[in-house]
Amino acid sequence: MGTWNGSGRRVVVTGASSGIGAAAAVEAARAGAIVALVARRADRLADVLAECRQHSPASQMVVADLSDLDGIEGVAAELVDALGAVDVLINNAGVPKRRGVADLTPDDVEGVMHINYFSPVRLTLALLPGMIERNDGDIVNVSSMGVHMAAFRVSAYSATKAALEMFSEGLHLELAGTGVRSHLFIPGSTDSEFSSKKDGNDDPMPRDPKSVATSAEVGAALIASLADERFITYATERDAASSARRNADPEVWLANLRSVFSGM
Repeated sequence: MGTWNGSGRRVVVTGASSGIGAAAAVEAARAGAIVALVARRADRLADVLAECRQHSPASQMVVADLSDLDGIEGVAAELVDALGAVDVLINNAGVPKRRGVADLTPDDVEGVMHINYFSPVRLTLALLPGMIERNDGDIVNVSSMGVHMAAFRVSAYSATKAALEMFSEGLHLELAGTGVRSHLFIPGSTDSEFSSKKDGNDDPMPRDPKSVATSAEVGAALIASLADERFITYATERDAASSARRNADPEVWLANLRSVFSGM
């Protein structure tokens, strides 16, 4: 991936109060962009904004709960007011759901879909007309290796990301010739609050420390993906290679995983 020149670009990053979102927001500001940060936690968001303003003094923040779907059009209007227009939308906000299928409830499934799929889709639909009118824009939807590796004990979560991936693919195809691009970004294991969060989730699976990237590394890769002509980009070459191995022969891959997970 090349280096993205964000000079003068107006960038919205959701889920920007911590983890990958915070790191991506700061990286975009370093690249010269004017950044609008969106998240629920005003105190955490203010800390990230202060860091962004060291590089991009005009950056802004909008405190919003994106799980309130009926309020998203208002959030979009506030973002346009704050920035003048939105050139880049990074849909990063989301919630984890680590729970075995037999223990899932309908509320679990609907709640995680509500936030991880319906919310970014609504924000995209609210901001897309302005991008099309200007013949310019980028929409980056952040997915998960849960779609590209194994959905073991994260099936509800992975399903939301799979839905977001197909929506992103539809955008990619239908926006051809408009000057607006759809990107899909796939982070792998990341050392962040998101991956360790409890709040009704099971404990995370043990991870090889060598396979875990930092939020700063993943945030930098996310922003670099804006300079990449490919539709799908992975945070690391390791993630891309793992996905390729799975897709080469899914039946063998899944059979091997079933034998590994059968005693867990």
